[in-house]
Amino acid sequence: MINNLHVKNLALIDEADVTFTPGLNILTGETGAGKSIIIGSLGLAMGARADLSSLRTGADSGSVELTLTPDDDSFYALLDEMGIEHEERSCIIRRRITAGGSDCHINGHRVTLKELSRICSSAIDICGQRESVTLLKESSLRNLLDDYGKDGLKEKLAELKATFNDYSGILSRLDNIETDESLRKRKADLAEYEINEIDEAQLKPGEDAELETGYRRLSNISRISESLSMAGKLLEGEEGAGTLISRALREIMTVSEYDDALSPIQDSLADLESMSQDLIHELRSYMDGSDYDPEEFAGITARLDLINHLKSKYGRSIEDILSYRDEKAEELAALNDQGSYILRLNADKERLHADLLLRCADLHDMRLNAARALEERLIDELKAMNFLDVRLEISVNADPGQITSNGYDSIDFNISMNPGEDPRPLSSVASGGELSRIMLAIKCVTGDTDRIGTLVFDEIDTGISGITSLKTGEKLHELSRTHQVICITHQAQVAAQADTHFMISKSVRGDRTYTDVTPLDHDGMIDELARMMGTDRISEAARSAAEELKNGAKV
Repeated sequence: MINNLHVKNLALIDEADVTFTPGLNILTGETGAGKSIIIGSLGLAMGARADLSSLRTGADSGSVELTLTPDDDSFYALLDEMGIEHEERSCIIRRRITAGGSDCHINGHRVTLKELSRICSSAIDICGQRESVTLLKESSLRNLLDDYGKDGLKEKLAELKATFNDYSGILSRLDNIETDESLRKRKADLAEYEINEIDEAQLKPGEDAELETGYRRLSNISRISESLSMAGKLLEGEEGAGTLISRALREIMTVSEYDDALSPIQDSLADLESMSQDLIHELRSYMDGSDYDPEEFAGITARLDLINHLKSKYGRSIEDILSYRDEKAEELAALNDQGSYILRLNADKERLHADLLLRCADLHDMRLNAARALEERLIDELKAMNFLDVRLEISVNADPGQITSNGYDSIDFNISMNPGEDPRPLSSVASGGELSRIMLAIKCVTGDTDRIGTLVFDEIDTGISGITSLKTGEKLHELSRTHQVICITHQAQVAAQADTHFMISKSVRGDRTYTDVTPLDHDGMIDELARMMGTDRISEAARSAAEELKNGAKV
């Protein structure tokens, strides 16, 4: 949910602070008052491109701050994935625009526009007539149908994608097979050379770490010897720790027979004496065996040089080098026995192609079932928005010759909104306003399953009036029971459904133009509804009509 939007120095807005609420938030105002600036500011906060023309005249910078409190765990999982801290399930997005560009922060963490868009699009969806054009794309229609098919269909689609990736890999390997004999021979010779170079080194996993440990020891043998010698002096000798502990033990032994409470002290001193003797023995043993051996040091150095040389060519670790060697061995076998290799690849290709056809057929059947169910739901929703004689057919056409990672189906939504007319594709039938209402119907159908918490409708009621506006407003309010809905409208029938109503107004103060955003109380709502109903002055009759419209709304 969007809690708050703060805008500063953008277009006609000097500074505006809008606190949204759950339910249906309505924004109204005269044409040109600045309603689109609010939606544009939301877009900027969500990662839309910005330029200096969006800044208020005379301002060096502008900013948008958006406070979100989504309920969906996946939103916070995205923040965790990006390493962005969040407290009390909230998120503050800041976007600043200057002559030098723009910067974006989420909870104080700097992010890219791509990251910002990814985060925000998981919580907010802006639906307007421009966005409705996405309904005309086959990919959007297919995604819509697959989403409606829910988990079972999505699982089948994921399995198909994995198989298709394997199939594409085989095709790629077949395409890359060398037909030029001289080139094939050169690649085989290079692969053989690299394999031999790695094999001759006789590498062992983990040996580089052991060698580096030995190198550090021998490189610092003088410092080690000096420190061990000093430690030995501190433990041995008349004033050494070991000697002092032995003296202390003897002193306690002379009196421990007089008090049993001294026995634990005597035992502890005895343990210390034993430990000190063991330490002295270990130090002597280490020093006796730690003589510097130039040949050993030279051997370790040469071996490390060889391993580091191979790392520079074949991988960052010995494991990487050995893995590279295995890949080259497979490549060499293929180059030396290309005929058998091609046969194996073709066999894998046929096997995977047959598997793909079966998976595509299963997915096709599931899409057909989902299409019939979605048709019924959408027709009901469209009729509720005054598409009284609507016919909708979702076609799922199979073409086994055109397999992609999404199957072999082409999807189209065919619709007829007039009696006697056959259903035709949305692109050739629906106007901008009709597309917007179809999108609203889709949101009403899929709203109980999608994870988008906030839906923003930008003048979705353009081109409609009367009873259609009333039905559209009722649908928006119905949708607001499960989502936060923010809507710009010019229709009083839609605005009457508002849980929270904001008036966008433009005024001139001094020599500057300002856009202001004002939350309306009940009386303010009634006055605004009266204005929207077309009265030239707010008379008692106009207010009475507006009051009746508001009271009749499903709020």
